[in-house]
Amino acid sequence: MRFPDARICMEGHANALALSKDNALIAVAGRSLLKVYSIDDYGFREVCNMRGGKNQNLSYSSNDVAWSTMDCNLLATAATNGVVSVWDHSKCGRQKQVLVYNEHERTAHTVTFHSSEPNILISGSQDGTIKCFDIRSDKSVNTYFSNSESVRDVKFSPHAQNIFSAVSENGTVQLWDMRKWDKCMVQFTAHYGPVYTCDWHPTRNWLATGSRDKQIKVWDMDGRPGLEYTIHTIAVVGRVKWRPERTYHIASCALVVDYSIHVWDIRRPYIPFASFNEHTNVTTGIAWLGNDSHCLLSTSKDSTLHKHAFEDATRPALKANAQGASLGRYGDISFANKIKEYAPKTSGVSNTKTSSSFINRRKSIVAGSIQFHLDHSRMYKFMVKDAFSGFPLNESDSKPRQEHECFIGCARELIMSGKKLAELCEHNSEVSKKYGRHNATTLWNFLKLFYGSNHFEPPFEHRSSFSNQKNPINQRRATQVPSDWPQQRSDLSQDLNGNAQEATHEIDAANEDDDPLGGSGVEHPPTSSVILSETQIISEINFDNFELLRNGFIYVGPTDAAKALAFPALHHDVQAARPQLEIKASDHEKSPPPHVPTVLKVSHVPPIPMWEPHKFVADALMLLNDVGDVQTALTVIISLGEARKLLPLEDTLVEHWFHTYVDQLHRYELWNEACEVINRSWLRSVQQLNQQSTAMHTNCGDCGRQLSNKVGWYCDKCKSMQSAKCCVCGLIVRGVYAWCQGCSHGGHIEHLQKYFAKHSKCPKCGHLCAYS
Repeated sequence: MRFPDARICMEGHANALALSKDNALIAVAGRSLLKVYSIDDYGFREVCNMRGGKNQNLSYSSNDVAWSTMDCNLLATAATNGVVSVWDHSKCGRQKQVLVYNEHERTAHTVTFHSSEPNILISGSQDGTIKCFDIRSDKSVNTYFSNSESVRDVKFSPHAQNIFSAVSENGTVQLWDMRKWDKCMVQFTAHYGPVYTCDWHPTRNWLATGSRDKQIKVWDMDGRPGLEYTIHTIAVVGRVKWRPERTYHIASCALVVDYSIHVWDIRRPYIPFASFNEHTNVTTGIAWLGNDSHCLLSTSKDSTLHKHAFEDATRPALKANAQGASLGRYGDISFANKIKEYAPKTSGVSNTKTSSSFINRRKSIVAGSIQFHLDHSRMYKFMVKDAFSGFPLNESDSKPRQEHECFIGCARELIMSGKKLAELCEHNSEVSKKYGRHNATTLWNFLKLFYGSNHFEPPFEHRSSFSNQKNPINQRRATQVPSDWPQQRSDLSQDLNGNAQEATHEIDAANEDDDPLGGSGVEHPPTSSVILSETQIISEINFDNFELLRNGFIYVGPTDAAKALAFPALHHDVQAARPQLEIKASDHEKSPPPHVPTVLKVSHVPPIPMWEPHKFVADALMLLNDVGDVQTALTVIISLGEARKLLPLEDTLVEHWFHTYVDQLHRYELWNEACEVINRSWLRSVQQLNQQSTAMHTNCGDCGRQLSNKVGWYCDKCKSMQSAKCCVCGLIVRGVYAWCQGCSHGGHIEHLQKYFAKHSKCPKCGHLCAYS
């Protein structure tokens, strides 16, 4: 049966809720809200408003509320100003606030009563302390210092009478014995972020914690704490609550972003078992209705209080995609599909024939017998042949290595100069493949293909577009359009380089036999019949030759002959120059006048400009940097040499890569490799890294204080220059000075060599010096 929701329309939203011992009353607390409701078959009914009266202060603004485990009339609140109050809702007016404890220096986050002692309650605060109160006294009994910035939640253990847990914003979990206030029993780091909530399992000695790292962790507290299960959520965990009568079920709500309440099966941690999506804002409090595992109470910042029936919950697993595929880095493909497991059938042995066994199995599968936590996936892996992937598929050929091993190996074996670019790329490709960096291998092969050819040899020209290039068609036109016609026909037998070529008599014969226009003995101007691409046409068009365009062709004959052709007028639209595959019949009627040849002679076809991969390579280097492989990105830039100027990369970014890579090399003590990288740099700030001097500071031989080196060997503390004297002869050292870094005594190097040839201790202080 679905009960109606109770909607709270007050000045503020609710922050917490709590159930009474008999599960008949529910208390809801918030910044401007503190009410008690009764629960019946028809929903909620307001019983008492604790915030009655006009004189209200911050002690009424509550972060948490807890009901006494013994007395149904007593409840406690933790306020934003640090006040812990005890209320008796059976009294009238201001007498409802029975006790006020104003001992916390900052906000009180949580409060809870002892499970078996009705007069004991504890609270946790932002000041990092935990206070224990006896409601028979007006002061705290004990104070527990957690040594953290803030205590966010405290809970008494149902398995040990005097033990309670506390979680803090520094990610730690502490177990305290109420009788030992000076030091906690157990402390361990549970999460990498602040822990906001915790809850003890009702039957097992498990402690569940929720954190800002979006994880719920279940810890086995028998003996040394051990992690049993981890649940991955999509938002910061605000509250957790174990589901009664269900060993592996736990409910949670988020602190931000996610408005839903999820019930998890800890054995299947990546998808909720059930979800409640009624709230329209962040859920702030959840509680199960006693031992009823099918009824959940919740409150939210949307100022509503809901009573959820578990049968109405949504099942996200039923809406999830039951299969998926992924392409691996080695060219392999992984495919997974869902497998449903069913509970074993407990019916008796059947005498049905074997042929009908399949039908019986089909009938035994019912929806209610599906086990949620037993559902799993079957994984398939499809490998691609070496010829297509380029990577070794045998595991013995590609042994897994540690990340630092790959970094050190590549740093020592990658070369950046000394060979041609193609040879560098080939060598570095093999090295990257050896250490399992197959993305880098592909990039090196790409660089070998495009930058290792003659097209990118010095001098380099950055060609951003074809229109900026020197067009070979313009050169041909200038060569083929002289003032006299016979001279032009003789020039046709030469190419652009001036080399003589044989005339093609087949073209002349075709003009004599098949010329439909006649006049084979008339000299005609040579033209070109090469169909140009759209890009070339656009680069060729200007305001002077629009009349030369027709059906995608450009007429390159003499100017007077072009004027004689009756071309239709064209608008100044670049799209009109697109080549057409078919010529309409109407265009044949507007054909040129007689004495124009139909077959055009081509002496030289202009080369198609090469695609420039500079932007692509720059994007690939940026991607390597984003995934943390600065080593390959910087090695590529250095190996390209002067070709690096073609890449659209800012100098500030490359400078950052230099400093990052050099710092990494220094961390692994690869001094020679770091020095080589610095020497290959063309940036002044990087080159200066090798030009910085190394300073060795000396100390005073009397007081041991470091000398400031402002006035020679003068010590500011001793006000003397005794350190400048030789400890053997007592004279001031002029020239080479040698000293012991242990006692700071020294002197003439010749005197020290003679002295330590017979002695082993310092002549002045007796220190066991080690002179070599």
